[in-house]
Amino acid sequence: MIKRALLAVLLMATTAGEPVSEARSYLDTALGLLQQHSMESATADWKELRAEAHRDAAHARHAADVYPAIRRVITELGNPHTALLASATGGAPAPVRTAPDGRMIGSAAYLRLPETSSDNGDAYAEAGLRLVRDLAGAGPRGWVVDLRGNGGGDMHPMLTVVAPLLGEGRTGMFVHPDGRTSDWGVRDGHVHNGDHVVFPQMEMPVVGRGPVAVLVDGRTASSGEAVLLSFTGAAGTHSFGEPTTGFATGNEVFDLPDGARLAITTMHMADRTGRTYGNAPIAPQTQVSNSRGSADRVLDTAIAWLAGRT
Repeated sequence: MIKRALLAVLLMATTAGEPVSEARSYLDTALGLLQQHSMESATADWKELRAEAHRDAAHARHAADVYPAIRRVITELGNPHTALLASATGGAPAPVRTAPDGRMIGSAAYLRLPETSSDNGDAYAEAGLRLVRDLAGAGPRGWVVDLRGNGGGDMHPMLTVVAPLLGEGRTGMFVHPDGRTSDWGVRDGHVHNGDHVVFPQMEMPVVGRGPVAVLVDGRTASSGEAVLLSFTGAAGTHSFGEPTTGFATGNEVFDLPDGARLAITTMHMADRTGRTYGNAPIAPQTQVSNSRGSADRVLDTAIAWLAGRT
């Protein structure tokens, strides 16, 4: 998820003097957020969507009982990146606790960035920066940034880890439906999103500049695609693999009263050149697949490209 917003505590509504059920109030809160923030809201028939949702949830008693009705409305809106995020039993989804890993492959530094949630952001960024510092100490002549399987989450820890490879300046943008834009990139060594500086307390390693190969596949999505776009258009950078999922859009995340979250697509992503993307797969510059055999042909192709650049 890209941006985060907080929802105030739910206030119980009344109709004709009688209290509205907890489930109905919860449903109305979720529908109100979708109607207010969704990129598709202006073309949706909200009278019909609300009527269908209330029919679906007619016998609901608890918040989790209305999840199917909310997800049906999301499906009707037609944006595949908008989602209700909740655990299987209701409430907050489990945090995604991962960390970057890597190693030297010959003269190339290999860095794998998995997905991560905001709850894990500090630990992820700290572990990733330690790894980058260690790899840089080996004097690599080039870098591989592996985003395969990165389904998204919070882009800020991911971008922080690769900030030394991105260099200073704008590396991407959010484009709102009304045409407004907001940049993200690296400023004085640290990642920024608009005016917000990310992890300013962390010491950023110094990395010698060299060519960078970025690896992607059909499971690279959302914030994983934001990292890909951050490298797109940069000198000495080339992407390899298979087309991405196609969630190059920005979400705002709203907390619901039971801890579940609504991730609502509110904007498109653009690369540093200003090219705008959306819900369509992004093809890497060199398409190569691992489908024939067990060898990692994508990684091998990237390593060969790096060898030819150094």
